[in-house]
Amino acid sequence: MVSTLESEEAMTDGGEQDSRDRMRRDWIGIRSSSGPLGPWPFGVTVVAIAAALVVALVLYPVTGIEDVDLVFLAAIIAIAIRYGLWPSLVACVLSALAYNFFFIPPFHTFAVANPANIARLFFFLVVAIITSHLASRARDAALTAASRAETTEALYAFSRKIAGIVTLDDLLWATGQQIASMLMLDVVILLPDAAGKLEVKAAYPPNGHIDGIDTAAARLAWEKSRSEERGTEALFTDQHPFLPLRTSHGPVGVVGVSRTGAPLSPGEERLLAALIDQAAVAIERIRLATDMDAARLATETERLRSALLSSLSHDLKTPLASITGAATSLRQYGELYDAAAREELAATIQGEAERLSRFVANLLDMTRLKAGGIALKREPIDLGEAVGAALQRMQGVLREHQVVVDLPPGLPMLDLDVVLFEQVLVNLLDNAAKYSPPGSRIAISANGNERKVELTVSDEGPGIPAGDLERVFEMFHRVNKGDRQRAGTGLGLSICRGFVEILGGMVQATNRLDGPGAVFTITFPKSVFTAMPREDAAE
Repeated sequence: MVSTLESEEAMTDGGEQDSRDRMRRDWIGIRSSSGPLGPWPFGVTVVAIAAALVVALVLYPVTGIEDVDLVFLAAIIAIAIRYGLWPSLVACVLSALAYNFFFIPPFHTFAVANPANIARLFFFLVVAIITSHLASRARDAALTAASRAETTEALYAFSRKIAGIVTLDDLLWATGQQIASMLMLDVVILLPDAAGKLEVKAAYPPNGHIDGIDTAAARLAWEKSRSEERGTEALFTDQHPFLPLRTSHGPVGVVGVSRTGAPLSPGEERLLAALIDQAAVAIERIRLATDMDAARLATETERLRSALLSSLSHDLKTPLASITGAATSLRQYGELYDAAAREELAATIQGEAERLSRFVANLLDMTRLKAGGIALKREPIDLGEAVGAALQRMQGVLREHQVVVDLPPGLPMLDLDVVLFEQVLVNLLDNAAKYSPPGSRIAISANGNERKVELTVSDEGPGIPAGDLERVFEMFHRVNKGDRQRAGTGLGLSICRGFVEILGGMVQATNRLDGPGAVFTITFPKSVFTAMPREDAAE
């Protein structure tokens, strides 16, 4: 089993190394042609000059010696464009020797009898060298332009890539992979933790690590970059040079790179610096975004805390004062009150206690909603029975209002959690009673078809301002009516929406069209219908 795991790990490491080598080969591409020369370019040079000699020998009887040198110059230019300066200089020497040996009398010897031919040979060699040098410089300029264009394109692609990254781990991995693939380097990225200690957060290849000496060098690079206004030079160890990740606001980390073989060229150092600068800016962007999110969360938490304290101070103090006053009156002056007065005081205690109970229930329900700890117990329910149970619970609150119920027969049964749905109705009725004047009408109606069922609760209160039709479902939001501000926590409607959505429906607020007042409509789609026939449910 152990050997199998080891072989799988070796295969994984080998696959990662092959992928890495492929990325490196893809990147160096055209730049490899300007690297160290082997024997192959010089062999091709000899073959090319030999081919030019053959062509010149064929043309010589027809055109004479005037056009022979052009054949050799064409071959020299081709060699300079393809392989650079040194192979083209070899081509110049070989062409001059062939020109002398085969086309300048006496033939088939390197001796030159006529001084004019010496001048001809000399100027041919000078023109060939100048032409090869110009062609080689044009080639180098083209390769440099192509390399810079490729580098610019890669940097642009990298900047676009990291611009869309929103997590620090993904950014560090992308940075390490980009540096490794473009510059053929092993990369480690170190960032400070909360205590300011540098830790390796990413490495490419993934199994990269640093020893104690490297850690000390990384720490020194970090400290120096913090003490200077501009970036510091790289600090070298036997394994890694360490460069600071620095922005205008200071250092954000350290990058260590290593490569077996030749050191970085000046162009590669500039490319590495550009990649590091882009990565540093992206790291700072992510950290600033994280700080902004934390600040926004703290602000929202403080707002909710203030709203909750405000609600607690009012909605606990008022009913407690009423309960305390009524209980004190009964205890101290009970013999002075007749039966009707004592009953009124007892009703006050009961009503305010129920109000406190609803307040605490709303707080607990909101906590359950936010924690996602609500487990549904679905069962077939009849809307009429659910409405009746809610009205029974709200008798005391609704005693000063006219309640009208209009539920047509034949409404489909709904597969809902009875407790949650009843709490939704209780909160809607409590909201209607709170914002409607005594003696006004509160209507409960429903309609349905084969696609949906709608249940509405309407009142004759002042209605809801157009800008608050959605906001009334936010936590702790209460419509501001100046001196007519009603008591409440601003949680009831928020709980209604949360419960209805959990049950599979939706709730929305509108205003009445035939007069003042608000209308709350609960809609349940066909997916919430139960398959149980109504007659079975009745039995």
